[in-house]
Amino acid sequence: AFPLESLSMVGVLEQSGVRHALITADKSLYQIKAGNYIGQNHGIVTQIDETEMKLVELVEDVNGDWVERTSTLLLQER
Repeated sequence: AFPLESLSMVGVLEQSGVRHALITADKSLYQIKAGNYIGQNHGIVTQIDETEMKLVELVEDVNGDWVERTSTLLLQER
């Protein structure tokens, strides 16, 4: 429900061999894994590593066609 630009990746954890990204949005913390949907453009998380999370979104191009766009959310260090 949140625009991708408003999300921040603040950490990564691994549990039982499954890696999760810790994402903040609107002062709340969310645990995301590969296969989860995120953002407002039907984004699906494809990969999580120690420094970034990759996802594929469906967006409408200038011709009105729906195309896939790869996006990356980088780990924010404080």
